[in-house]
Amino acid sequence: MFRFEKEQQVWDFNGTKIGGQPGEYPTVLAASIFYNKHEIVLDDKTGKIDKAAAEALWNRCQELSDLVGIPHFIQILAEYPEAFESYISWFDSIDNKTAFLMDSSVPAALAHACKYVTDVGVAHRAIYNSINGSILPENIEALKNSDVDSAIVLAFNPADPSVPGREKVLVEGGVAGQTKGMIQIAEECGVTRPILDTAATPLGLGSGSAYREILACKAIHGYPTGGAYHNMTVAWTWLKRWKGSKKNPSALAESLKGKDVYLKQLLHHYKGGLDGVIQAAWSAPDIGCNLVASTLGADLIMYGPIENVEPMITAQAYMDIVTLEAVRPLGIDVKADNHPIFKLI
Repeated sequence: MFRFEKEQQVWDFNGTKIGGQPGEYPTVLAASIFYNKHEIVLDDKTGKIDKAAAEALWNRCQELSDLVGIPHFIQILAEYPEAFESYISWFDSIDNKTAFLMDSSVPAALAHACKYVTDVGVAHRAIYNSINGSILPENIEALKNSDVDSAIVLAFNPADPSVPGREKVLVEGGVAGQTKGMIQIAEECGVTRPILDTAATPLGLGSGSAYREILACKAIHGYPTGGAYHNMTVAWTWLKRWKGSKKNPSALAESLKGKDVYLKQLLHHYKGGLDGVIQAAWSAPDIGCNLVASTLGADLIMYGPIENVEPMITAQAYMDIVTLEAVRPLGIDVKADNHPIFKLI
């Protein structure tokens, strides 16, 4: 473990603090909700949802956050302007404090979300996701004209996934015709609370540099840093074949054929049957990839589907306690009253 010579910035989102030296504050988790094919979404265009189910999922995150001392943001995904309005309105109705990420693959929907949160007075809780090399002029203007002052700033360089390549995007630009670095664009958009995202990439396509970039971001810029490292496992072709799908049988299941005695013992151990075995094989790297980032000082872990909160938050609490114990000899100590070390030891 280590401490950074660069002064580390800390952003405050209604009491949830993110950033600082490793160990000073608990790692913040961000759970994705209303993602593609999420069963609680009844109409992805209008944003009609199963409100009771959605609230139960978020309440579970809050309960576990209170229990173990690892705070949560929520990552709201939408592809249509009307859906964004519906989702954000719903979230504000059940939680008027927690910060939320606004995420979309549709630039127009994300631009609309900037205006909407400004109009309804919740922009101080909104985090734009993300300022990246492909950001359109319309979105830059939408962000400038809004009251949103926080954004994910993405260090993604498809032409050069190395650490220098990722840093070039942040500082110089050069991706998709951008003449300015992403940090400069963020500043010009009025973003005073940037969170650097090291841009998780698939195995074999610079995934190791996505981890090393955590060290670079914090050492060079001093800003809170993190990423969606679960995307590494989502994009891992071999692991997807191992897990299987409705159309393609699981390679893991196929490998167990003919092993009757072993399979009997295995299924006895995993009460969920073969599906439980497959889920365990998937879940281990899906959670573990985030812990690698934590050991390198990541402040924000966007861990994917909100249903994964149990394994993620318990693993993260363990990691945060280990980190704090490791950095105390370096002169770093906890600055948060709700750290897992006070709750679980």
